[in-house]
Amino acid sequence: MKVFECAGKRYRMTPQRQAVLEALRRADSHADAVWVYEEVRKVMPNISLATVYRTLTLLREAGFIAGTEGGDRAGRDDAKTEIYCRASCVSCSRTVDMNIHASADLEGQAASATGFVITGHRLDFYGLCPDCAQERERSPA
Repeated sequence: MKVFECAGKRYRMTPQRQAVLEALRRADSHADAVWVYEEVRKVMPNISLATVYRTLTLLREAGFIAGTEGGDRAGRDDAKTEIYCRASCVSCSRTVDMNIHASADLEGQAASATGFVITGHRLDFYGLCPDCAQERERSPA
């Protein structure tokens, strides 16, 4: 069985952890814990939602997945951990990845402004997705 490290501890890549990771890799967008739970239950009917939450936290801390802040909504996770930009709808939480790149000097500017040794970044944009924007236009003020 594979082993990985997180925060100085060694963990086994259990079948449950592997199933959660595989579900995220199959997702076509950023998935919330309930979606992951429903997907994993298709192959592991006895898994609990609590196990999925704990597994997502561990996989996020170990760097296997990237998590997003949910604000007043549930957080979302993604098996893609490379640098990318994304846009999130503040109304329905739809999140999409974008193939645009921020200025190459952005990390240098952040390092200069903070004194941090910057090791990576992720750029998030917030607004209304096309569906929610259209719905807002149709709704009376």
